[in-house]
Amino acid sequence: MTWKLNIKMNNLIDLTAVEKSYYLAKETVGVAAWCKQLVKPNYVPYQALTAINFTVPKGAAVGFIGPNGAGKSSLIKILCGIQKPTSGTVRVLGHNPALREKKFLHRIGVVFGHKTSLWWDLPVKTSLDTYKEIYKIKDADYKKRLSELTDALNLGKVIHKPVRNLSLGERVKCELTLNLLHSPELIFLDEPTVGLDVTSKYEIRKYLNYKRKESDLSVFLTSHDLGDIESCCDDAIIIDKGKIRFDGSMRELSANFKANIKLSVSMQDLTLGEVGLSRFKEAIKAFHNISLLNDGQTHLTYLVPKVLLGAVFDMFNDGIYDLEVSPMDFESNVVNLFKSWSSE
Repeated sequence: MTWKLNIKMNNLIDLTAVEKSYYLAKETVGVAAWCKQLVKPNYVPYQALTAINFTVPKGAAVGFIGPNGAGKSSLIKILCGIQKPTSGTVRVLGHNPALREKKFLHRIGVVFGHKTSLWWDLPVKTSLDTYKEIYKIKDADYKKRLSELTDALNLGKVIHKPVRNLSLGERVKCELTLNLLHSPELIFLDEPTVGLDVTSKYEIRKYLNYKRKESDLSVFLTSHDLGDIESCCDDAIIIDKGKIRFDGSMRELSANFKANIKLSVSMQDLTLGEVGLSRFKEAIKAFHNISLLNDGQTHLTYLVPKVLLGAVFDMFNDGIYDLEVSPMDFESNVVNLFKSWSSE
């Protein structure tokens, strides 16, 4: 019994039967209904999270993936203690995040790509110096960490500018610097690279990977840019409509995707054009597990299970079509997963 308890306490995150509901004001039509709603409001429940269960070990880097409205931000806020779950048990680093204990807050960092913790009208350095005092960081540690971060993220000429004068990429890198100054054990990153250029994304990904190796930093990352997930994470959790759809390693997820390939179809005789492609679309409907990814005027793209590839080539081995096979990239596979779930 003691052994099981110790194993659980070694986990970074433990969630058991976590649910989150919101209550939205019911829409009204007409002045009378609006006045009634104003005096005695009616609310409609909305279930954002349903029966969420998962554990994350210390030192892990987890990519949290899902379409818009899937419940990602709600869960991140619960893990940080910004919101409370409607029901269920949450433990992060052995703490209940909702209590917002100082010991807990000193062990985490949180970056929301669409929000800022920096003082808008003051130089970045002022915010950094203030956080140094809040977290009681020693002078030597502060100088060392700030020097490392400014060099790694190319912020030498930035930290003395007012925040309002920064580009989006500069601001996000400064947000990351702010949240790593106190050397947290775990950092939550919610869409940290949204709208960033390629160089800024590269610098952030590179530094996160360096900190994971150098100081065993744990990362919980949500992003619509699946390049972030592939570059920084060893494990992945996929959520859709408030429910966990996948919880495992990136290797396992990629292995599942390898069962499919991408088939590009075009006409050998360009004069046949759309007529020929229309015939192909009708004929391939005989295979029920093939999905159309791109319906173009000059070519078609399909997601095809490898086991069906031979049968497809046998059916269309008539010299009319050009068939080209290529592996599906990770992002396309995830997007196709979302599409298949939305139709359920």
